[in-house]
Amino acid sequence: MKLLSLSTVVVCLSAMSLGAAIQVPTFFSDGMVLQQEVGARVWGFGEKDEAVRVEFAGQQLNAITGDDGKWMVDFKDLKANKEGQVLTISSGGEEKVIKDVLVGEVWIASGQSNMEWVLPRTDGVAEVKTAKDDLLRIYVSRNVTAVAPARDFAGSWKKTNPVNNAEFTAVGYQYAKILRETLDVPVGIIECAWGGKKVEAFTSDAAIRAIPEAKHLVDKKEKLVKAWNNIKGAKPAKKKNPELNTGLHSTIYNGMIAPITGYGARGVIWYQGESNCNPQDSLHYSELLYGMIKDWRAQWGSDLSFYYVQLANFGRKGKDPESWVVVQDEMRQLLDVADGVGMAVINDIGAENDIHPKNKKDVGARLSRWALHHDYGMKDVVVSGPLYKSHEVNGASVEVSFAHSDGMKAREDKEVGSFELQGADGRWHASLAVIRDGKVIVSNAAVKAPTNVRYAWKSNPTSANLVNGEGLPASCFMGK
Repeated sequence: MKLLSLSTVVVCLSAMSLGAAIQVPTFFSDGMVLQQEVGARVWGFGEKDEAVRVEFAGQQLNAITGDDGKWMVDFKDLKANKEGQVLTISSGGEEKVIKDVLVGEVWIASGQSNMEWVLPRTDGVAEVKTAKDDLLRIYVSRNVTAVAPARDFAGSWKKTNPVNNAEFTAVGYQYAKILRETLDVPVGIIECAWGGKKVEAFTSDAAIRAIPEAKHLVDKKEKLVKAWNNIKGAKPAKKKNPELNTGLHSTIYNGMIAPITGYGARGVIWYQGESNCNPQDSLHYSELLYGMIKDWRAQWGSDLSFYYVQLANFGRKGKDPESWVVVQDEMRQLLDVADGVGMAVINDIGAENDIHPKNKKDVGARLSRWALHHDYGMKDVVVSGPLYKSHEVNGASVEVSFAHSDGMKAREDKEVGSFELQGADGRWHASLAVIRDGKVIVSNAAVKAPTNVRYAWKSNPTSANLVNGEGLPASCFMGK
């Protein structure tokens, strides 16, 4: 766990707030990667009405600090560059030089522990001692919450090499590695993930308050904050200020997301949801996640692409297994209502007894398919396995149609498994499924008048084996 001590926070904030006329957040530092083409913003803070000049890649931009002391400039149409360049900021007779700045593709990598999980704990362990690529860089951050949106959070840009690799988010690295190999431009990942945390912790207070399904989250935090503020005298040493509690909404957003909003990026990759697998949260996970996506896009002022990982198969023994697949299906349903999103299905590469499956290479690869197709124009790249479109009841059978179904088959040429039909009595029955004319026909002699159909509706659906011609797995679904 990359926890941030109070002393580290003080040092980080002091670097921005004291002494020098030129103050910039920590992520504007040596080795950073700026976004090509779509815009790269640089900003900082100083005294009101100070003149600031920023020079980079042959461009010179000027700004004046506002009433709040903030200044910003936007570099337009930067071209990918593999040679480190110098970015210079001048103000008040002082100059700050940021060295070895690359231009390429930037992505934000966020979520909980499966995004935070580092290379040595995954199938990428062999790469820790061997991988070297000066053009693949990751901003390795530290975990911190804040009462209100912060200006900075600690971290540092690190190049891919045996000295740094052990600190890298495995999913972020595997994703970036494919982009590097395919696009042949520098790639930067800004990692801001925190294990065991809920989606609402990464969402701003205003955005959470705008989600009707999140009212109980707002009420809970307000009640705890009120109780905390009513304590007379010294606060209990064993209790944390609820406005800093990672279990409550907006606290991680304030500490780790707010500081980087506006940093030029192509999009976000997201791996989270495990901590929202409970009866109350699971039914509204899509609303919570979509609320966060819209929030981040508004804060960035950009239609960021947003690609997320559907939860892997997992045994979840005795722990409300229904909520797990409900969250998975909420993720699938979001694809039908949100623009610019994509989902990596991984219900075939999880681990029954490990909530942190080691296979992160395939996770990064499946996420990258969405980016390569939609962001980088590679229309021949198949983005997903079969995704439910609709179903039609035909007498005693149900015909199911899918998107991304070319070459649909059962893995290893076995019988198609994990389909169920619901009878008039509401009960579900394991059923026979066959592929015919690009659709799946589901039937069961005991279900004369089926009312609905579902697939892979378990936290660990061991018989789920439907794939397309690319070998990509089908998502779970319940018909509607």
